[in-house]
Amino acid sequence: MRAFRSLGFVLIAAALLAGCGGPSVPAAEQYGTIAGVVVDASTNGPIAGATVCVNTVSCAAATDSSGKFSIGNLPNGPYDLTATAAQYNSYGGPAASGNLSPNQTLTVTLALSHK
Repeated sequence: MRAFRSLGFVLIAAALLAGCGGPSVPAAEQYGTIAGVVVDASTNGPIAGATVCVNTVSCAAATDSSGKFSIGNLPNGPYDLTATAAQYNSYGGPAASGNLSPNQTLTVTLALSHK
């Protein structure tokens, strides 16, 4: 009886390791990236050092000297973004939303206005 239990445990463990019952889509394709640029609303020039936050997860990125950012390894689904920078009003809400699909890069432009 004990041998049958051990064999059953080994078979279950082997099935789990082989991926039985797991997702049919490879893990790398279950995630996407949100990328884009933060610009000054009046000049359309890049804003370096702005912070872009993904509101539904604890992810954030700072823009580079060209105002560009990228936040990767995000699960599929809808996202709301918020962008903030010194001397600018924050930007966010429905206009900064997107629905990320598997293996997709969602590209956005966020325009901040001066305070």
